[in-house]
Amino acid sequence: MSRICPDCGRSWEDARSKGRLGCTGCWNAFRSELSVLLVESQGADRHVTGNGPVDQARGLRRHRLESRLQVALSREDYTEAGRLRDLLREDPT
Repeated sequence: MSRICPDCGRSWEDARSKGRLGCTGCWNAFRSELSVLLVESQGADRHVTGNGPVDQARGLRRHRLESRLQVALSREDYTEAGRLRDLLREDPT
């Protein structure tokens, strides 16, 4: 079942296929899907800071795992969510 923006009624599939959101409410309605797209295309969905390349890589890895966890939970893929949770627990950052 497709997620729908409660403000404009646009579905995620429609926004994705057209490459456009319908309104500002779409940013909240499709937050997890947009996060995954931004991470895949730009390496992060927010500005990553740190004390150097190693800190940035760790922070970016953690952020990617957190984003993937949110998507897995939204899809009710609890096996994948558990695996990602375990990876996050092992992460030293």
